[in-house]
Amino acid sequence: MSEQILNVAIPWSLTHYIPLNGFHPLYRALFEEKPDWLNIAAWDNIELSQSLRGDEAFRESLLAEVAKEAVKLENVSLSPIEKDYFAHYWSANQALTRLLPGEIEVHHTAPFPSLCRPFVFHCESFAPVFFPFAHQGTGSMESQEQVRAHYKRIFENPLCLGVFSHLPETITDLSRFFASPIIDAKLHLSRIGLMEGAEENNQLSKGPLSSTRFLFVNSANQNPANFFLRGGHIVLRFWQAFCRDPENKRLFMRCGRPSDAMLRQYGVDLDWLGCHEGHSIIWIEDYLTAHELEKLMCAAHFLLLPSASLHSVSIMQAMGAGAVPVVSDTIGTSRYVVDGKDGIVLSGVFDNNWRRDPECGVMIDQYARNPDLEDALVEQLLRRITELFQNPKKYAELSANVCRKARMEFSGRLFSEAFWSDVYGLYQDFLKDNLVSNGATDLSPAKHHLLIDDNDWGRVFTSPPQPVARLHTGQGCVTEMGGCFIASPGDQAVGLHDWSPITEYVEQSLPIPLAFSTEIKGLGGCYLRVPVTEAERRNTKRFIEVVANKLMPFPLVYALSSKFLKLLRRLYRAWRQFFGEIVTEQKIAQPEANIELVAQDMNGLNIIRCNHQFYAISKNGGEFNKQRADAGDYEVCIKGTSLKDILRKVEELSTVSQESIELVEEGVCGFNLIRVGNSFFAIMQAEGAFDMNRVNTNGYSQLYTGDSLEDVRMAVERSLS
Repeated sequence: MSEQILNVAIPWSLTHYIPLNGFHPLYRALFEEKPDWLNIAAWDNIELSQSLRGDEAFRESLLAEVAKEAVKLENVSLSPIEKDYFAHYWSANQALTRLLPGEIEVHHTAPFPSLCRPFVFHCESFAPVFFPFAHQGTGSMESQEQVRAHYKRIFENPLCLGVFSHLPETITDLSRFFASPIIDAKLHLSRIGLMEGAEENNQLSKGPLSSTRFLFVNSANQNPANFFLRGGHIVLRFWQAFCRDPENKRLFMRCGRPSDAMLRQYGVDLDWLGCHEGHSIIWIEDYLTAHELEKLMCAAHFLLLPSASLHSVSIMQAMGAGAVPVVSDTIGTSRYVVDGKDGIVLSGVFDNNWRRDPECGVMIDQYARNPDLEDALVEQLLRRITELFQNPKKYAELSANVCRKARMEFSGRLFSEAFWSDVYGLYQDFLKDNLVSNGATDLSPAKHHLLIDDNDWGRVFTSPPQPVARLHTGQGCVTEMGGCFIASPGDQAVGLHDWSPITEYVEQSLPIPLAFSTEIKGLGGCYLRVPVTEAERRNTKRFIEVVANKLMPFPLVYALSSKFLKLLRRLYRAWRQFFGEIVTEQKIAQPEANIELVAQDMNGLNIIRCNHQFYAISKNGGEFNKQRADAGDYEVCIKGTSLKDILRKVEELSTVSQESIELVEEGVCGFNLIRVGNSFFAIMQAEGAFDMNRVNTNGYSQLYTGDSLEDVRMAVERSLS
């Protein structure tokens, strides 16, 4: 492979990707096993939140870019399908996608490209490609012809370089649905695979077959609503028939327990269940990290997954851990499991759920409960598992085949190598006919701390891809998602785009202010405080929702009312800005300064966190005082919006070269104003040329620092007043 670097933009941390499972574990190997010649750029929502809060210039610049995207949509005529598509995409996410540095974008599950540079797309199943207009299991697609036309324009666009899937059925259905030679030329069947690791320990982790461990697991986002679609009730019914004498056998249910009413409705014997829960049946309802789930897989002999749809990650995780998968014959299963060779495939789900659409010729699924099918699945489970218990050698053969197949066919390293090589080749082919590769705005080097570091991918991918509640205090909530812990005030419902760190700054009604951190401790207890005007905010929002619902049957009145409400908000903001203190902004009550010494003597500077802001001051500067720091009264004081930002600035100063020192202004009240990288300094004009070593050793009689030229100029003026 050429040593030329390929820079890839990955917008999966944005809110429109939440329903698509954002950083889906299916793609983890593409990041942690990526080749050296590949750079990946993805927004770090923690850093983005802190910069929006602490860097006014950056905030105003980003909001201007969001406004540009909104104006674009207002100035073009959109079809109803396009309006819904861009409403889900959202103008803020469009701007953030475009602003990500990179020569090419990669999207998954459903395409939301910026169309300002080339992109490639990877998906598993057919229906989710058309989200939010189609969903698995519904058996239909809204406005099929309009949807087809919309997505055909996306995939036929010259900037679309390739459409990948690891399922042959998906490639076939995409070809049939679009009937486009242009799109057909872009379709590619890919490998798939997970990170290696679990299979090396599976034989040591499992006990003898006489102490069998069965496992049922929920989806990647561990959503409890998926219990019945995954066949959890069928597993419980099987267990009642199979385990009449539990002995040492255990069934682990890694999912939320449904209510008794729901379990009874789906044929589960509650009297029997109550006798076995906590004994042969163990419910694991708390969210498990990827490492904890891996250990559970390694201990299991069987993964029971008689589900309505395919669940690739669960199957590959089980096979990598040496657990024999017992799955249904839904579309895509044959990509992973061959019945009787490396697993057990239960029949009947395909015939019950799948049919060929007479209009477009693709396979579509419609989930419909069928008691006869459920009885047949329980009977098959009981018969096939019993046969293996009667023939332990057959089980050992299946388990060995499972491990072998995981290593050979589902290697994350091989998946990553093949996929990125294909992407690189497609991009090089594109460049042959296109001298200018993209129109995306690059990110300034000073803002690269806003991107996820390569050593943070583990944190991102082992965190839930959709919101999972971690803490509720009654005054605030803490939610985990995408490698972030997010604090939200009160008990307000959080909408899809409310999870974005930019929402509270964008033109929206009653935005919910959020705090982001890598751990709960980093939130500083803000989830214990409620907004000053929580009741007013909630009541106003409810009033607007009630009026909107009443007006919904009258589209013209609804549209005029919506425009009038927007006009009122603009007038209110303008009035509030004009009169200043007369109307105060709704804010979370701010605590007293929370000060923490983070690091000592880093290149002669101490790193200090004060609330959400970070400072680097001279180690000889004495006790930290926020007022002194903000006024520029320390000899050296560097500000950062996050720890990553401040460490980058300190490192930048320690490696400064003479060429990077620039005299910006001379003789300002007797001081020279100097730029060093992204920091500014003011020294007495009489003290000669600027020397960074003298700064680090407190060699100047008077020294002022700041993040901008205006900061140091104001510090000089204050010192003379």
